[in-house]
Amino acid sequence: MLKSQLIRPRIEIRGNRVQPRLLPVDYHWLTVAGNLIELFRENVGNSRGQLDEALRDYEGDNLDYPIIRGLADVLSKQAEFASVPPIPPATLREKLFGLGPVTLEPVAKRTAGREVGAEPLATGLLERASAIREAAEMYQVTPREVEAALFADLLEEQVLQGTGDPITPKGLIDRYNLEVARGLLYWAKEVNLRVSDTYRDVFRYIKLVGLMYSIFPNETGYDITLHGPLSPFVQSTIRYGVQFAKFMPALLLCENWEMEAAVKPPHADQFLSYQLDNTTELQSYFKGSADFASRLEANFAAEFEQKYTRNDREWELSYEDELITVGDGVMIPDFAFTNKKDGRRALLEIVGFWHPQYLKRKLAKIRAAQRSDLIILVYENVKVADGAFEAASAGEVLTFKKKPILKDVIAAVERAAV
Repeated sequence: MLKSQLIRPRIEIRGNRVQPRLLPVDYHWLTVAGNLIELFRENVGNSRGQLDEALRDYEGDNLDYPIIRGLADVLSKQAEFASVPPIPPATLREKLFGLGPVTLEPVAKRTAGREVGAEPLATGLLERASAIREAAEMYQVTPREVEAALFADLLEEQVLQGTGDPITPKGLIDRYNLEVARGLLYWAKEVNLRVSDTYRDVFRYIKLVGLMYSIFPNETGYDITLHGPLSPFVQSTIRYGVQFAKFMPALLLCENWEMEAAVKPPHADQFLSYQLDNTTELQSYFKGSADFASRLEANFAAEFEQKYTRNDREWELSYEDELITVGDGVMIPDFAFTNKKDGRRALLEIVGFWHPQYLKRKLAKIRAAQRSDLIILVYENVKVADGAFEAASAGEVLTFKKKPILKDVIAAVERAAV
């Protein structure tokens, strides 16, 4: 995440609205991005301090230094820094400092030529090189390794091990633009989203970063309100702000979405409107979920497509296209069946070979949902008490041994659909 001082120069305020100023993907900035990528590659094996010095030399007196530093910060975040000294630095320092004061000059040189009556040298004064050699012998390493390990736990002494996943100059600019855009959410009071698809990915990341939210259905999907770092409901503002801004790349995984946030950057005297939608040029680096969450779901959908051709089937099958609000969370049933003639719908949740904690949470959601149009399809050897799903569900519960029996599911859909 970019620091605020690197974000502020790249935001633009017009009236009561604020927008990020995206860095253009042109010859100049592609060249700068390429140079920075190469600079990082050249410094693999060097310390972070040496890398920072090389970056300062490249930056020079360039007036666009906030952008250069921002691009470099993106590269630093994905780079691999580490320090694995042969001796724990704190242990080594304790040993060396315990030897007493040292001098960089040979002791004999400092003693020679002293005037008569001069103040005597401190007793026990040790030459630094001798202290390093003594420690090297004790720990059975080379003096060079002792020097490298002495302050290896300091941030600037960490060594650049690798540059991380390969990135192109355009990819670096895209990632930088995204960091600026989501950085505005550090200062959000409230974010209102309208999402029409890809619900699983959106809520997966909302839950992953621990956001506070409310959700309401609309005519095309769902309206979601996220309580931002400046919301009166939030106490840990700084930590929550960092987590909050992490969410934006998940939103970009959707095909149809709108966002309006109330934000107040440090140099603004009022809350401003920050608006984005799916026409933005911003690119997500998050990976979307696979087509199906399990092989069981994939096989079920494949069998339905094989046995019921599009021309003669009465029901259309869709994957995770509806949310059910349950308390302060959501439930996303695996499948929905929609009747081609009258529009009736039924939902299907498959409960297969899952961990006990997952089953406990699933039962709680089914019990909270209380939907008569929700069919529960349960693997008969699942480890829950007999009748647990029947007791929790307001709809039909079917069981299966090796795989679901499709005709039984369709019959249940006919009975449950509304």
